[in-house]
Amino acid sequence: MQARKSPRSPWRRQSRQTTDEAAGHRATHNADQLYAEYKEPLYAAPPLLQRMVDAGRLGRKTGSGFYAYA
Repeated sequence: MQARKSPRSPWRRQSRQTTDEAAGHRATHNADQLYAEYKEPLYAAPPLLQRMVDAGRLGRKTGSGFYAYA
């Protein structure tokens, strides 16, 4: 039996859609809190997500995130 790769890679379409639904600013806030507590680079918010939040691309609620919503 072969081991399957995890579908939870942050660059897969499913994860980007989930981030757009859950609002990226929440994810960056949580990552910032974890990083502040543990000082582990693993817990830091990804730079791309941080740039998107800074630009106001918060996901479905603002009309744009990883995808544009009309």
